[in-house]
Amino acid sequence: MAADMAVAEHDIAAEKANESGKKSEALQHLMAANRASPDAKREILMRDIRISKAFEDAEPSPIKAARSTPTLDYEQEMPTCSLDDVTADVVRAAFADKGCLYLPSAIDKGTVATLRTAIEASHHASMDDSPDPQLHSLGKYPTRGQAINVAAAREFAKQAGACLAVDSPHALYLVCDLFDRLGISALAEEFLGETPFMSASKFVLWKAAPGESTEWHQDGRFLGDAVDIQSVNVWTALSDCGETAPGMELVLKRLDDYILNSCESVFDWTVADSQVDERFRGQVPVVTPKFNAGDMLIFDHWLLHRTHRDPSMTDYRYAIESWFFADSAFPKGRTPLIL
Repeated sequence: MAADMAVAEHDIAAEKANESGKKSEALQHLMAANRASPDAKREILMRDIRISKAFEDAEPSPIKAARSTPTLDYEQEMPTCSLDDVTADVVRAAFADKGCLYLPSAIDKGTVATLRTAIEASHHASMDDSPDPQLHSLGKYPTRGQAINVAAAREFAKQAGACLAVDSPHALYLVCDLFDRLGISALAEEFLGETPFMSASKFVLWKAAPGESTEWHQDGRFLGDAVDIQSVNVWTALSDCGETAPGMELVLKRLDDYILNSCESVFDWTVADSQVDERFRGQVPVVTPKFNAGDMLIFDHWLLHRTHRDPSMTDYRYAIESWFFADSAFPKGRTPLIL
């Protein structure tokens, strides 16, 4: 009885906060209520509130300088540490050295299984003529331009074997709840130095099939026209990958410029393998790590990487791609999501 009353109180407080424009406060109450008593309508409401959020109540602040230079450990040639030990200074040091940070065994097997089930359900629902709206439904966006941008991202994701998290209220709730509980959202805020927002078109639930390797790319090449984007991506493996399922191939070097495409590239933002051979192979590590389910890889929009596939692979790769952006340098034309 007491638990039911607490849930009801959170729902009432959330409604009042939302009506008064206090979106962040409303979400905190809804998250608390849903942890105690999961509800489909509440999860859809949380998705819609995240979309409706604008920057007006964010309080930008300068990015904080690193207070220390940590000593880095390495695994598979990548800077590494445990999730318990990661700080913004560790992330900065790892980025400055190799462009990324590896967090092995960041989430437990039970959570991995829950998230994989949610992604599988999202993918099936997206192909259903009358899907369960908790598993797949389209939100309403503040502007026509944002709706078009998200629609284009949705189609691109579908062709690549992915769904947008914003289209799956249940999976979106699970991931945001996880990031809150693990301190990932707080780490993004510490690293960026200001309020972090996610992007409706760059928060992706992957079910990548075996096949041919994709082309190399730096995500900053297609995130918008602004060159001062401030970002951090937390990529989470939900299946073992790199051997029987598609993995990642990384150029382990901090870059501060964009590699322009050659005539061999498929898109204007991709980089041909011959360019990687000429500029990097034999000079810096170009690696194909083996990731286990539950591992995380943190990087930003400068890292040169691609999905690694091999004809002998037989399994799908489940993963979450979750980009955080500073509110003062959010990519132009994208749709922000409040955490």
